[in-house]
Amino acid sequence: MRSPARLVLLAFDACDVDLVRDLTAVGKLPTFRKLFDGWASAKIKNPYAIFVGALWPSFFTARSPSRIGFHCWETISPETYQRRFPNPREIVGEPFWRQLSAAGRRIAILDVPHARRDGPVNGLEIFEYGCHDRHFGFHTSPPELVHDVVDRVGLHTVFTVDPYTERAFAPDDYVHREGFLRTATEERALLRDMLDGLERKRRLSTWILEQGGWDLFLSVFGESHAIGHQSWYLHDPNHPRHDVALADSLGDPLEQVYMALDRALADHLAMIGDESATLVLLSHGMGPHYDGTHLLEEILTRIDACDQRGFGGSPVVRLAKASWLKLPIESRAVLSPALHAFIRRYVSWAHPVPCSDGDVGPAHRARRRFFLSPNNFVYGGVRINLAGREPSGLVQPGTEYDAVCEQIRRDLLTLVNVDTSEPVVRAVKRTEDHYSRAIVDELPDLFIEWNRNALIETVWSPKTGIVHAPYTHWRTGDHRPDGYLFATGPNIQSGADFGEIFIGDLGPTICAMLGHELKGVDGKPVPVLAERFTDEANDA
Repeated sequence: MRSPARLVLLAFDACDVDLVRDLTAVGKLPTFRKLFDGWASAKIKNPYAIFVGALWPSFFTARSPSRIGFHCWETISPETYQRRFPNPREIVGEPFWRQLSAAGRRIAILDVPHARRDGPVNGLEIFEYGCHDRHFGFHTSPPELVHDVVDRVGLHTVFTVDPYTERAFAPDDYVHREGFLRTATEERALLRDMLDGLERKRRLSTWILEQGGWDLFLSVFGESHAIGHQSWYLHDPNHPRHDVALADSLGDPLEQVYMALDRALADHLAMIGDESATLVLLSHGMGPHYDGTHLLEEILTRIDACDQRGFGGSPVVRLAKASWLKLPIESRAVLSPALHAFIRRYVSWAHPVPCSDGDVGPAHRARRRFFLSPNNFVYGGVRINLAGREPSGLVQPGTEYDAVCEQIRRDLLTLVNVDTSEPVVRAVKRTEDHYSRAIVDELPDLFIEWNRNALIETVWSPKTGIVHAPYTHWRTGDHRPDGYLFATGPNIQSGADFGEIFIGDLGPTICAMLGHELKGVDGKPVPVLAERFTDEANDA
């Protein structure tokens, strides 16, 4: 049997490698078992702190994350302080497969998140049929392929609702959800349609693959991403919202979707000959949605106010707060358990008024030295109101900027999760330590690494006092940073460990494996993959 493609990349969006390992260990993912047992592998390193939005654009442009101009679905404009919703049309750089197409390679591209059609290709492209992230609606190249897809497999029952409308949203957030949280009936309907949509995507993907003659076949499955966000609480018995009765009657939605993905993977692999190179990518992970982003604007407002006006409250309270901050860290550690126990008792009877996590508005930001910079949720973001960059900048570049960043870092590290007595924040990092900055970029200036061991709803520090807001969003799962890659093919050593590969190096590697040098990018081919496959191909 002649293989239908020289190189195949099958990707599973936000498919958590630890969960895959767990399900593999109990025999529920037999196809992935074969990959763990016999394929070469590598850890995938994703863009630090901005990976949720920047991962896929970094993959398909092979550019540095700070140079693609897209890191989050929402930003604050440095020109107006207004909330802004970036469009993937702003992404700088073109998909690497378009260089392959221009060089005469025949390509088939299915459902790469945040990518879009830009004219004809040597082959075909399908966008936003089975994607968690929607921007432009279901479309194809050539355009008439849309009708063939619908006639053959129908529309995806979750991801392709309202199929041709151009707007930014995640369909799985809204399908089968009338109220703020889903009912048991709605959860059953969501899982049913997710599995049905996955089956349609499997049929579509294998239909395109079997047409054959591809130099590159690339297909991304988005169901693992969506079900992780929506149904983590049913998977995780330790989640505060875990519903034992519903989980018993419905089963584990993540387990069922992962098992269906395993079967889809098996069907694809059965079609691929030994002469092909095959890559299987788990793009990044998933875990419980534990972070303090919904509290962050209020926390920053109080820190700024305290620095400007001093501690609030009575003279005794002000003295107590100031004295606490002057204590050595060792003394605070000794006193902390008793203090936190007192705060928990206070919260239980005082019922603090929840803070608002809504938009504070551009005028409010303009008066602040720093404010929340949207960065999805896994890592918090802080933007400094910098003179010479923001229109009403209050913090001077240089020494003052450094001092403000350091004070914010120290203040955030003092925050305590009242429910657990653990620190709320693990670390606060300067953006320029990870990325080259441009005066016009919309990146945060500081990244906040949340302590994600438990739900964060009530926090305390001497500067902020008690900041409280329940987490009420319907998403109970959120992302983990890094991913995993499996590889097999001519001259690729079975079971080899290739260490870490940056996501932006995969495009140049794929091009090199197909004998093409990708130009004008930041990523580099991974020698252990590219050279071995190319040498074997040249020998053939």
